Amino acid sequence: MDTKRVRNYRRHARVYQILRPLVQPIFKRVFRLESGPPLELEGPYLVYANHNTDLDSILVQIGLKEDLYFVASEHIFRVGLLSRLLVYLVDPISRLKGSTDMGTVREVMRRLKDGKNVCIFAEGNRSFNGLTGHIPPSVGKLAKACKVPLVTYKFEGGYFTTPRWSFTMRKGQMKGYVANVYSVEQLQNMSADEVNAAIQADLFEDAYARQQEEKIAFKGKRLAEGLETALFICPSCEQVGTLQSKDNEFFCTCGLKATYDVYGYLSGGPFTTITEWDRWQHTKLGEIAGALDQDPAFADPNVQLRRVAGSHRAERLAAGEGTLTMYQDRLVCGNLIFPLDQISDMALYGRGNIAFTSQGKNYTIGGGRSFCGRKYLELYHRLKTTR
Repeated sequence: MDTKRVRNYRRHARVYQILRPLVQPIFKRVFRLESGPPLELEGPYLVYANHNTDLDSILVQIGLKEDLYFVASEHIFRVGLLSRLLVYLVDPISRLKGSTDMGTVREVMRRLKDGKNVCIFAEGNRSFNGLTGHIPPSVGKLAKACKVPLVTYKFEGGYFTTPRWSFTMRKGQMKGYVANVYSVEQLQNMSADEVNAAIQADLFEDAYARQQEEKIAFKGKRLAEGLETALFICPSCEQVGTLQSKDNEFFCTCGLKATYDVYGYLSGGPFTTITEWDRWQHTKLGEIAGALDQDPAFADPNVQLRRVAGSHRAERLAAGEGTLTMYQDRLVCGNLIFPLDQISDMALYGRGNIAFTSQGKNYTIGGGRSFCGRKYLELYHRLKTTR
């Protein structure tokens, strides 16, 4: 290990020593977090956790005794001075969403080889509907390839504390605990698919199923605002992009109106949970995809396209500003056309921003506070699997 890396690791260790006693009581109180007993395991080890709040990395660190290095979305490295400070203090590992980033894998394995512990949020995204998301096969493959113990760490209550679609935080109750520990020998005796299935089982969370049993109030303000970034098809008029939110109300231009309460339930509409509405929406989107011909599926005005280059630079592309439109075979952003068969991957970051890779180049699309990038992502996956 070279001198610079040793020096950096020492600095990061000092930062954790200083910040841990200051940050831990504050976050436990703010998030009303109950943590399980600390992990008694000598590192290095790999941690996989489920993901529901923007601050899950701090909450995992609170729950485990040893210092962790986190894999983080590349967009946090593009916030100027704050990003440089973050890298200097804790040096997260960058992962570019919407791309296959082998550099991330190499850096994870390098830090483990250096004797450091690494945490990855296995879904790669926060949940929109209260269910733990799909965990890709690469997660199990990486766990086997690293040849270190694997720890699965599960959160409960995170979805209702800070729903991905929301603008506000709510006070209720969160729990975080070690779900399982797998030795190197156990991992080697399992196939990558078996490891993946075990991780999925350990981390799976159904927020509404748990809420039905525990009935915890998650109190806050403007509880429904932002919900249109998750739910984008109205079940009454079946139109896309006509849903809006204000305070605790979620409504459509056709007259449909639902109220979101402190328990996370909807009243006044055809569905009582976001999971149910989203399940119906998923089916309806399949019908939309199957009926597409020459007309676009949907469109959004006033979007901005950026190309992400090296050193975490994002170049604004004037030709990509304007209206974003999705057809059965292409994504059109301003004056730029991206054939779907040339888009190798697509993902979301933040509430609704799109990240994708086309012909080896990485791009992001943003459209403002209530922009729903999710409908483009879901339709993209639908069209890619049916073509």
